[in-house]
Amino acid sequence: MTRQVREHVAYVFDLDGVIRDFAPGDQNPVIEAALNLPPGTVAATAFRPDLLEPTITGRQTFDEWFAAICLALESAVPEPERVRGHMEKWRAHRGSPIDETVERLRTLREDGHRTYVFTNGTDYVPEEIELLGLTPFFDRILNSADFGIAKPDPEAFAAAHRMIEADLGHPVVRSDVWFTDDRPDNVEAAREFGWDAELFSR
Repeated sequence: MTRQVREHVAYVFDLDGVIRDFAPGDQNPVIEAALNLPPGTVAATAFRPDLLEPTITGRQTFDEWFAAICLALESAVPEPERVRGHMEKWRAHRGSPIDETVERLRTLREDGHRTYVFTNGTDYVPEEIELLGLTPFFDRILNSADFGIAKPDPEAFAAAHRMIEADLGHPVVRSDVWFTDDRPDNVEAAREFGWDAELFSR
């Protein structure tokens, strides 16, 4: 991620894949081996649209999502207590901070800039950021679960922009917002909205 030359009013970072990484300590292979499930089953189940979309648009909680994932896995392993017991490892693993991004955020904060996280997240995101020790790096969490609509929908960017303006207390020109995401479709949507966006790379 390159350091920006131009000064922006607000700096906005995606969460997963940009601020935190789930790969270190990934519990999915351990769970799948314990439950005799094919590799990739846990992630494929958790990110099934019918389970994920209601969660990241605020129509169900993280706890309800977790219960739904466990229930879906029970169709292959009809032992609820065993499934839930192993899936607690998945629930407990909330990823690790990406050092490069943390350093970038630290520099921005030291220079007095406003920084935000914008995620297609669950209602548990504030607690996750607290667990990761990242709360001091952000002025506000911009969360699809609060907006009721997720990236890359332009309405999600509009909702995030309104929240930035509310936080700053004045209108903000769209091009004065810098944004990075690891998903090309989200970056393109941000650019179409008018933000100065770039694809995150490590």
